[in-house]
Amino acid sequence: MAGVWLADQADEDVAIGNNRRVTLEKPEQTFVVDAFREGKPVPSGEYVAEVGFYKRRGAKDGNPEAAGVNDIEAEDRVRLAGLGMTRAQGTRQVELQRWVMGNVAANDPWDQARFEAKLGRAVKGPSTLSHLHDAYYFPEADMTFLVNRLRREVSIWRLGNVQT
Repeated sequence: MAGVWLADQADEDVAIGNNRRVTLEKPEQTFVVDAFREGKPVPSGEYVAEVGFYKRRGAKDGNPEAAGVNDIEAEDRVRLAGLGMTRAQGTRQVELQRWVMGNVAANDPWDQARFEAKLGRAVKGPSTLSHLHDAYYFPEADMTFLVNRLRREVSIWRLGNVQT
């Protein structure tokens, strides 16, 4: 396993970073772990890069050499430039997205003042979903709500600034 995680996150924080399973095919190997979340660069800041070999996961049948190796872990701190977003901004964005995912569903009443009080000012734009919909993009959360203007309901929300 290999990962890159924002340093000094508390247990209750939304995890910022990424990890992946890596198959080792030779004693020394180079690989890349993308420092992206939802396809976007992570915020600038201090990160922990970590790698680990875990015998119970990596020593499969037919690999007696791996079965004889004890678990190995290593980590180092690195500074990533990210997208220019600060750690505080990145953490806030993830927290706002989590709030939307847990509290907003299709057919919920559209109350722009309520959502702006929680998510920051929205930018209204056209939607290609249908001629009955408007798109409301919340930059602080990096999320878009597609709203049925006749029924005054949220039809769907999406990550990013989208129109469909």
